[in-house]
Order: sequence, then C-alpha cells, then structure tokens
Amino acid sequence: MQAIVTADKKPLYPFGLPLAEMHIHISLALLPELFLRRIKQGRTTIKPEFLLKRDDRYYPTLSHHHAVYEQMRHITSTPSELAQVTQDYLERIAREGAIYAEISNSFRDPKNFEGQLDALEESIRCARHNTGIEARIVVTTLRGPDQNGVSGPDRAETAACYMAKHPREFVTGFGLVGDEGLDSFADYARAFAIAFHEAGLGLAPHVAEQFLHNAVDFLHTVPKEALNIKSDDHRRLRAGHATLIHTSTKLMDSFGMASVGIESLLSANNRINLPEETRKMRVGDVITSESGRSVTVDRPLQKYFKNVADHPLAHFRQRGLNVCLGSDNPLLQNTNIGKEYSLAVKAGLATVEDLLDLTANAIRFANVDNVTRLALMQKVELYRAQLSADKLPNQTAGGYRRSYTI
Repeated sequence: MQAIVTADKKPLYPFGLPLAEMHIHISLALLPELFLRRIKQGRTTIKPEFLLKRDDRYYPTLSHHHAVYEQMRHITSTPSELAQVTQDYLERIAREGAIYAEISNSFRDPKNFEGQLDALEESIRCARHNTGIEARIVVTTLRGPDQNGVSGPDRAETAACYMAKHPREFVTGFGLVGDEGLDSFADYARAFAIAFHEAGLGLAPHVAEQFLHNAVDFLHTVPKEALNIKSDDHRRLRAGHATLIHTSTKLMDSFGMASVGIESLLSANNRINLPEETRKMRVGDVITSESGRSVTVDRPLQKYFKNVADHPLAHFRQRGLNVCLGSDNPLLQNTNIGKEYSLAVKAGLATVEDLLDLTANAIRFANVDNVTRLALMQKVELYRAQLSADKLPNQTAGGYRRSYTI
C-alpha cells in the first residue's frame, strides 16, 4: 500500500494516476485566459480580479453562487464557443491523467439545444481523437419556476420528453440541478421515469447538497428499476453531492444498499456555505420532506464548509459507499479534477489505492456501454497492477509525458 506524500501547491498523487471527472457544468470550464478575453469583449460584468481575490470564489449561500453563475453563463453562448471550452477542458484534464468525463449541459431553450449538443459531441470526438479520453453528456434541468412561471417539474418533463424524441450518441444521462429549497424532489418522479424508461438515460440528480430532506425522498422518487441496476445495463444511478446524508446512518445505508453512486464535489462543498437551517441541524432532529417522509439525524454535521479536511468523503468510503469525484464549476471554484483528487487526500484518503478506487467507482457508475466500460476499467486495473509491483508509469494512460514529474 503506497502512502501519499503531501506537498503544498503540488498534486498529491503520482503523475499517471487514472482520473475520472464525473460532475462538471461544462459551459463555465473556461481557461483563465479565455475568461479574461470574454471580459475584454464586455461579455460579463465580472471583473478580472475575480481570478485573483480568494474570497471572490467563496460564496455565503448557494443563491450567491447561482447569481455569479448567471452573470457568467452567457460568456459561452454559441455552439463554437461551447465546443472550444469543452474540447479545451477535456484535453487539459486528459494531460493530467483523466480517462473519462461526464459533462453536464442545461436544457433551457429547445431551439438552441440541438446546436449545443452538436458542438458538445464534436468536441468529445476531437478530444478523444487527440488524447484518448472518453466522455459522455448529462442533460440537466433546473429546479424552481422560470421567468414565465413554468414549474421546475414541468420543465424537467419537457427536457426528458425532448431527449426521448431526439436521442444522441453521447447523451447518456439526465440530471436535476439548482436550489433544493424551491420545490419538492418527489415532484420530479415523472420526469425521471420518462428519462429512464423512454429516453434510456441514466440518472444523476443533485441531492442533499444544501438540505437533507431531498435525500429522504430520493430512493422513492427515482424509478425502482434504477435501483441495483443490472451490470449489463449501460445506465447508472448517481447522486450529485449527497454530502448531507453523512448526518444519517439510515440514509447512508439505504444509498449503499441501492447501489447509488455518490459524486463528491470537494471544492464546491467547501466554497459554498450551507443555509442556516442546515447548519443548525443537531443529532436527534427529525427531518421531514414535503412528501411526509422523515429521517432522524444521528450523526453531527461535519464542518466541511469551513475546512475541506472535515468532508465526509473518507467516512463514506469506510461505510462502503461508491464514491467518485467531480469538479462542478472549475472557473467559479478555482479547481479542476486533478485538484479534486489532491483535495481528497486532504479529506482523509491516505493511499494511492484509495484514490484509484475513486476512479474505479467512477467507471463502474459511468453511463457508458459495456465495451467502453471494460476498456476504461482495463486502464484502471493496469495501473493497479503497476502500483502493486511498485513500477508506476512515467506517463498517463493516454501516453502523455512530462519532463519533470512530481
């Protein structure tokens, strides 16, 4: 078992470790230089200091984070811009060792959506050609009513129906994002059913990022066929964030028994504060969802929003949960998937084997065909064999080398 040697501002894992990016909102995964170019073009009111002032990329509430996101969202607006950002990010993380990524794109305007998907799929093909990285797309839908008064569940059903009628080669997942306090998770059951049964998509909704009550309804809202899904099915069930389930042994055990993949987003959880209601949770509190289901808090809330070392990632692994990593919003949170693996070390994962297990979990819970899954898992197991033999490679799985490895 190889221990990890920590060092400030350097990756806390060996060069060549296979990585997997399982949760990223791709439109804002811009390189800093491209972001500065957009500022010069007057495409956002955000100032260049955003990249330099540490506190500007920490958020007192999720609403503040969303407000900054909306100020930036249009800096990636055309298909060519989306393709550039996507290909740049995929190739960048491939050079760091990433072998797989699932990227999210929000369904907002059906008239522009086909062009966006064309751009995403072409960028995935180009990045795969150039680096060998595989990637798939998760179509997401936003919670809460829109400016026209259309409810979140109605918009979600529209998005799911759209994908059922317009299947795409690389669209393999369906997700739910946004403020968990705006509506009931249970109200999205029909949208999840359409996405899973009619569109043939895996499911990866955000849950228990800000409020625990969403997780209470999670296993009762997704289609029962999505739980403990058969190994030969290309679809998987994951929960984005799910951080707050660490306060309930019952929820952790339920998610584990149902074979739900957990996407841990360390930077996002550390940089976006929790609402006061959640921060005040105490052992013994009964949390009730809008559907009337309840769960009792039996573990104290860990203060990961103050210190990433207090993130429940290590505890999730100790309980046997299938955890993988994601960078969420790289530009807004000053991160990328390589940094997330380093943060996992700070959060208590002590060995290279621990980190490799995160990648193995990611591949097991990826929304890919089994031929692709097998090929990706072979890369993971090859590295595991090299690790066991104490013969770590001097290049990534895609063949990228550095003159001075760390």
